[in-house]
Amino acid sequence: MESGAATDEKLWSPRFLALAAMEFWERFAMSGMKSLLVLILVDHVLAGDLSRVLGATAIRDASTALFGKVSTTGLASQLYGYANALIYLAVPIGGLVGDLVGSRRRMVGIGGALMLIGLSLMLLDSTFLIGLIPFAIGTGLLKGNLSAQVGLLFRDEAQRRRGYAVYLGFLNAGIICGPLTCGALAVFAGPAYAIGAAALALAVGLVFYARSGIEVNAVETAEASTVSRIDPLAATALLIVALIAVYLCYSAYDQLSNIFLVWARGHIDLRLGGWAMPVAWFLSLDGAFTLGLIALSQWGMRALERRGIAIDAVTQILLGSLLCALGYLVLAIGVATSGGASLSLAWALAYLLLVDAAIVLVWPSGLSLIAGIAPGRLVGLWMGLFYLHGFFASLWVGFSGVFYERMAAGQFWLLHAGVAGAGALLMLAAGLPLLRAARTRQAITTSA
Repeated sequence: MESGAATDEKLWSPRFLALAAMEFWERFAMSGMKSLLVLILVDHVLAGDLSRVLGATAIRDASTALFGKVSTTGLASQLYGYANALIYLAVPIGGLVGDLVGSRRRMVGIGGALMLIGLSLMLLDSTFLIGLIPFAIGTGLLKGNLSAQVGLLFRDEAQRRRGYAVYLGFLNAGIICGPLTCGALAVFAGPAYAIGAAALALAVGLVFYARSGIEVNAVETAEASTVSRIDPLAATALLIVALIAVYLCYSAYDQLSNIFLVWARGHIDLRLGGWAMPVAWFLSLDGAFTLGLIALSQWGMRALERRGIAIDAVTQILLGSLLCALGYLVLAIGVATSGGASLSLAWALAYLLLVDAAIVLVWPSGLSLIAGIAPGRLVGLWMGLFYLHGFFASLWVGFSGVFYERMAAGQFWLLHAGVAGAGALLMLAAGLPLLRAARTRQAITTSA
């Protein structure tokens, strides 16, 4: 049984709220810039003479040497992918630095300062690309040390689960508000105002976080945990297969905030009455749909459990990968049946609902699987490997974006359907048999 009173006391404590609020403002800034990055690169930074932008010609020449002549859109896609890969790679490194230094609070402050320096440099086209480096590193440093503190506030898994659910609400609120605000400012006032809004939001979060005066570095109460008796070799093999499937699903999903925005701007009818919706608002809808689907999925899972039906984590990863593949199939079908005309907004919304449903299944199931079967002393390692999904997905997004203008749009979306579908096939062919083998071995060990 969960202790509701104890959980509520922890959940709404000043420490938790300080962390959750900082997460909101960090997500506001990061998601706001992420929603506009490719568009700013294509329309402003990489438009015209690249010699005026520090580092642009060197990056273009390196890309040409590796991939041949690359268009402006292809180069922007690569830069988007590399910047996001750097963010996700910096998360586990930032967490390790926090462990070594012994003050995650200090690392959050340093990470926030680096993000502000990066945003300041990004106000000018000439230093925009240079600014991406401290912004990405700072984001990883802040994120790695902020989220690590949340779990330290709760005594047992029931408390942590509820705490992270509320924390996820703050996170998605930032994902919604950031692109909504920055996207509108970019359209109606210019990209500099959007960057300024992201910097202001981050500064507000850092000020309130600093004023909280709270350091969270150690678990207050020891937690009694039950370790499943499961064959370590089967568990390791299953975790490797599941992580590969997660990486493949996220690789397809992350194209939502990259080439999909470029494609949607020219191929989706964004008019609502007499007003055109900013294309960056798809990322705000992404956050809103995710919040709604989280509640819906939890209600559905509880309803199934009351009927004695439990869907295990492996099956949920499989189903999520299939939904992601189906989302890209919707885009491919829309392109094939459009006759060259703009698609209605309904096609894009159907795609968005499917890929968001995929993540609602895959993300918590991957973490749940790791917590359930990973060796106790290596849970942190496997959690870190899980979060590298963003690193590998960003690399894929940057690499595959080069081919957007080299192949038909329908084929491009089919390629991404295939990537997610490969994850589902892997879980079907290897994940489910490994799960059965692990359960059989566990049952034998238990009975013995």
